[in-house]
Amino acid sequence: MNTYLKMAYMDEHHYLLIIGYLEGKITEEETQYLLQKVQTDKEFSDAFEDIAEIWSARKTVPHNNLRANDALNRVNKKIDELEAVSNQPVNPSQQTTIIKLRPWIAIAASVLVLIGAFWFYNARLSNRSGSALAFTENHTSPGQKKKINLPDGTTVTLNASSNLRVTGNFGDEKREVYLDGEAFFDVKRNPEKPFIVHTGKVATQVLGTHFNVSAYANDANITVSLVQGKVQVDMNNDLSKRIILEPGKQMTYSKTDAQAHVTDFTTEDITGWKENKLVFNYDSWTDAAKKLSRWYGIPVQLQDSTLLRCKLKGTFQNIPLTKVLGQIKMVSDISWKMQGNTMIISGKCN
Repeated sequence: MNTYLKMAYMDEHHYLLIIGYLEGKITEEETQYLLQKVQTDKEFSDAFEDIAEIWSARKTVPHNNLRANDALNRVNKKIDELEAVSNQPVNPSQQTTIIKLRPWIAIAASVLVLIGAFWFYNARLSNRSGSALAFTENHTSPGQKKKINLPDGTTVTLNASSNLRVTGNFGDEKREVYLDGEAFFDVKRNPEKPFIVHTGKVATQVLGTHFNVSAYANDANITVSLVQGKVQVDMNNDLSKRIILEPGKQMTYSKTDAQAHVTDFTTEDITGWKENKLVFNYDSWTDAAKKLSRWYGIPVQLQDSTLLRCKLKGTFQNIPLTKVLGQIKMVSDISWKMQGNTMIISGKCN
């Protein structure tokens, strides 16, 4: 994915979080969340580096949409000038300079467009809600869980390494939240104001119910698991793909092929994390390593590709990482070691 597309794909929250980090205006908790995402999401990390490089070279930053447009016009003028120069005979060194410069100008233009659009969008939300903040932020770091009480009486339990954004106009007409990570929702019933959870290209809408959503940015799937009530799941704004879930059913949406399927699930397997139960339900070692990293707050890496064929099944409650691995070792031929602050796991399936 090229730089322009990476920046365009990034949602406004993460883009503004990066800008806040570069300006030194975000909290320590937000900084930890941002750096964790940089470590675990390669596309996000690449976009972060590109934005940081452009940011460090900027002269001024537009503070409203008009100034953003003026800046963009100046950039477009510069592109036209370079194109005119490139049509003239030049020596090889000059041509190389032009070729290298033009992509960065194009990137800068895309950044200016995004900055202007985001400020305009936030200004509209601020005017509508009467608040300077468009969103209320809730973060959890690796190994942390948090219970959140929303204004409508809904409670949300946020799992480790997760982020929940609540819109500034929450409850005015709709109740909308944005989730990156995993959370269990106990939604206060209100037929007049649907509750909507946005997770990338999947939107889960309910009136009042209990359900779990797992939507980590670096996971291959988004999973919605219904414990009680009824939920409506829409994908890619395509009504023909709408799924209505009944209790005990879960929908798994593949980010790779944009396909979804519905299966049964056992409640403890999905929601056990709320009671500090680390559950593996025939997880691959790739998924298990991610879960261990989030649960214990340290990076976990696999050394041997033979582990990729393994599936893990088991439940562990309130025990250290080394004891979890020790119990897994009883049924799998694995070993582990600390390398710096990273846990390295090697071995093979039995």
